[in-house]
Amino acid sequence: MPPKKREISIIERRLKSGSIFAAGSKAIPLANPARWTVRIVNTQIADDRQWHLQAEKGWVYLEESDLAVPPHELGFRVLDGRVVRGVQGQEVLMKMQVKDYQAIQKMKDAENRKQTFSAKATKATILSQAQQQPGGDEGADFLNRSVQSMEIKDSLERVPLEE
Repeated sequence: MPPKKREISIIERRLKSGSIFAAGSKAIPLANPARWTVRIVNTQIADDRQWHLQAEKGWVYLEESDLAVPPHELGFRVLDGRVVRGVQGQEVLMKMQVKDYQAIQKMKDAENRKQTFSAKATKATILSQAQQQPGGDEGADFLNRSVQSMEIKDSLERVPLEE
């Protein structure tokens, strides 16, 4: 069991924040925080937002029993079995298992790297930037011949996601 964090007062936290106006956001207290990733979904963004997150993204509704405190302490209420807030319940709490969320984030990262750092994408960026400069057509033509054998490496060290 990890050591318990030292509780600090609200005033002490505000004074140590570096800005007295900074309040910061706090995590939603869950009964089992190691199991779930939680997000607040604004359903006013699109009429099919909840459906899309469930059917296409794998999120499910957070249940009242998933919370470590009563919903009203967080500004939420239970409406039709969903934990919501807002006059019409337009903000809905949804959850996904941490292991699934991390796997998706890992795959997103890999796809972003592939699209951003591939030799083809980098070459296209270099050439388009060269064409926008004065005399760019000639410079782009030169670069096009010169970058045929370039190698792109991601030199940033990454922290692996927990498995």
